[in-house]
Amino acid sequence: MNQSVLQNNRAAAIIPPIQDFYVTPHRFSTLGVRIVHQILKEAAFEVRLIDAMEPPIRKMQLTLPPALSYLKPYLLPRETGKCSFFTRFRHFGTTYEEIVGQVTDFNPAICFIGCFAYCYGGPVIELSKRIKKHLPRTTVVAGGAGVSVYPDYFLQKATIDYTLSGEAEINLPRFLDFLRSDCRSPESVPGLGWKTGQVRTCNTSDEITSADTILPSVEKTAETRTRIVYSASLSRGCPAQCRFCANHLVHGRHFRHCTMERFKHLLRELPPTPYRREVHFNFEDDNLLCDIPFFTAILDRCREAFPHVRFSAENGLDYRLLTPELCDGLIDAGFRQFNFTLGSVAQEVLDRAGRTVHMGRYDKLLGCAEKRCIPVITYIICGFPEETKASIAANLRFLLPRTTVIGVSLFYPVPGLAGFENRTMFDTLSPQVFAGASAYPWSKHLTTETLVTAFRLSRLINLKKAAVKSNEEAVVVERTISTGRLHTVVKERGYRRVIEVPRQNAELVEMVVGRG
Repeated sequence: MNQSVLQNNRAAAIIPPIQDFYVTPHRFSTLGVRIVHQILKEAAFEVRLIDAMEPPIRKMQLTLPPALSYLKPYLLPRETGKCSFFTRFRHFGTTYEEIVGQVTDFNPAICFIGCFAYCYGGPVIELSKRIKKHLPRTTVVAGGAGVSVYPDYFLQKATIDYTLSGEAEINLPRFLDFLRSDCRSPESVPGLGWKTGQVRTCNTSDEITSADTILPSVEKTAETRTRIVYSASLSRGCPAQCRFCANHLVHGRHFRHCTMERFKHLLRELPPTPYRREVHFNFEDDNLLCDIPFFTAILDRCREAFPHVRFSAENGLDYRLLTPELCDGLIDAGFRQFNFTLGSVAQEVLDRAGRTVHMGRYDKLLGCAEKRCIPVITYIICGFPEETKASIAANLRFLLPRTTVIGVSLFYPVPGLAGFENRTMFDTLSPQVFAGASAYPWSKHLTTETLVTAFRLSRLINLKKAAVKSNEEAVVVERTISTGRLHTVVKERGYRRVIEVPRQNAELVEMVVGRG
């Protein structure tokens, strides 16, 4: 063993807190760090999983960071209701002090900190500083999707000793071999980033998993008196060429999935379900419809284990691979909601984004879901570099009459995406800017005001479609349409009142809902 690095046989796998305007608890799966935890156990480490995001996720309001100060005019602290934008920037999860306390008590030789997304790199770096302050001899390794897209950003920090890019099944066993051997070279570890004096080196991570090496993961993400929710990840890689998606930067473009035996083993390890409690599986995979027989077999195995199981795929099913017949089959199997991603309906935006749409098929699937009383959420992306107000309006007008809830995802670049291959540009901006909720204008045709207005418009349209509205909500819809100005609800001194949104793009509002 390389005693200069590993002073003992203890390793900590850490899921850090995040800082953002919101988090969706039942979707915040931390499957990657759990795979790291599993590999460390199999490598005979004494390992401790430290999960800052363990439900129920704690939250603490923070002062708006300087990097996001441009958002201050759009945040209404007392705003509430279904047409609101975000109001508070928060720290979600355990405090840094508590995490460091757990690490110090355990005194590991090495800490692995996962980074769920590049925009959440700040807490990873802050946590590394605090760990090093209390345990300067502990080796700190940062990994995960957020690190993989730009490892050198993290390696530049003095308190991060190594980075690991790519898939843990590929790089982690070889990294552990390197640490335990005096004769192995860091060049032998795919995806490893390390320092020699002032020189930083990052190996490529082109090697990818296969069906035999993928470690599937299932994690309980929510539990109530009536329901248990599990998030599952069973596959890797995306063959599509969408220029706005970073999946291929970590997992490649070749689709593959785990073996059925490994998934069945995971099902057998799940605890028995208490009487009359519904079991719900949410598949976080992007592309399970790339192998429909495998996907349907997975649903069959889940039903064998939990006869009254329900399903969703909240990261989205590729509707372009669905047919009405398959849609009916998924509903019969237990799907209770569909999430579809259109991206955009504007052809010029689609052409540059490398995305195709099939409007006829999409409408048939909406009809199938409506007939079976299954809700549909349709996601559009606003703020592409080539986006204009006209293309945003076209997206919203297209969805306005259709039986679907609209979900707006505001575009944000990830290091390495098309048009953002020069990663050094990311050194000049805080990672916090590269989050959807940050509404940073990446298109020369748009402003933050326009992006926030688009977000609010989607919520207004959803409220307009709602079968049941309160009197207050009806007033918000009526005033917005009659004046061509967005309205919302604020709470003041215990009362709720409808006000006009102070900062909005009135031109976009009129383009979408008209006036009078």
